[in-house]
Amino acid sequence: MDERDRADGVRLTARERVALAEIEEGLRQDHEPPPPRPSGGRRLPLTVALLLVCSVTLAVVGIRTSTAALLWCFAVVWPLTVLQLVRLLGRWIRTTGPFTPWF
Repeated sequence: MDERDRADGVRLTARERVALAEIEEGLRQDHEPPPPRPSGGRRLPLTVALLLVCSVTLAVVGIRTSTAALLWCFAVVWPLTVLQLVRLLGRWIRTTGPFTPWF
C-alpha cells in the first residue's frame, strides 16, 4: 500500500483526495485558536487597589460622620470591589497552575 491508500485498504481517486484535502484544510482552520485578546495585565490589580482604598475611605468617613450619602456610596462601591477581587484571585489561580491542597 502507498500513501494514497487508507488504513482499511480503500483507494481514493484523485478527485476524492483533493476533496478530502480541502475538507481537512477547512477543519484545520476551524480549530485554530482565536487571536489573543489584549489583556489588562496591570489594570486589574490597580483597579482592585483603587476600589479597596475608596471603599475603606468611604466606610470610615461615612461611619464617622454618619452621612447617609457616603454610606450609600460605600454600599455601591463595596460589591464592585469584592467582584474585582474575585476576578483577580481567579486570574492568579489560573496562572499559578492547578490547586494542590497544603494539608
